[in-house]
Amino acid sequence: MAKMACACGTILRDDDPEASLFLLSSREFDVDLGAVQLLGMARLVLHCPVCGRVWIYWRDGERATEYVPSGQVSEGASPG
Repeated sequence: MAKMACACGTILRDDDPEASLFLLSSREFDVDLGAVQLLGMARLVLHCPVCGRVWIYWRDGERATEYVPSGQVSEGASPG
């Protein structure tokens, strides 16, 4: 189970059906596989319901990459 604190302080968990999503590329999805196999290939995405940030785990064992909604600035980042 993935559990992390968003930059806004909200605790995100992968077992929350409102906050957890799965991401597949079109190429990965366009194959004849069962649901269990597809889920095994999918990347975990956590969406913060408070600030709107999206966190994607691109590879197992790595930290999630933060994506900030347009118009917001991530903590520690300078506006571009």
